[in-house]
Amino acid sequence: MRLQQYESLIAQLAGELQRYLVSRGAQPEVAEDIVQDVFVKLLEMELILPPDKLRPYMYRVAWSTYLDHYRRVQRYQDLVRKYLTPQLKEPPVATPPDITQALTRLSAKNRQLLILRYDQALSIEQISEKLRIKPAAVKMRLYRLRKKLKHILRSEAHE
Repeated sequence: MRLQQYESLIAQLAGELQRYLVSRGAQPEVAEDIVQDVFVKLLEMELILPPDKLRPYMYRVAWSTYLDHYRRVQRYQDLVRKYLTPQLKEPPVATPPDITQALTRLSAKNRQLLILRYDQALSIEQISEKLRIKPAAVKMRLYRLRKKLKHILRSEAHE
């Protein structure tokens, strides 16, 4: 196999690897970085693998590199949660009675949506999966809910 063919095979595998990592849960930017790391490892090896051994090697190195990255990110998040979160939390603020009254005027479905977003701090995507609706619908419902709460609170303040 000629060097130019070998290089084109490696370039083709780079695209495959990136798509593979993204399909396994990696962010596209992370997948690009990992593919680049795989190439660096290939260049540092200073030997040319036969084409039949190249693909399995690259996939194995890419997957193990991704797992290392994933574990490192998880460890970092655990440390942040363990050591910084208690310092960041403020004492619970008492809910003013007018907000409590306004919330009771909402439907149970709307209250659940507010709890998922603001109490449990779920993302729009997580809420859409949980409620089995589109993310755009979640955003629109939250927008309308905030508007409705604002209207209820203003009307109660003027009473």
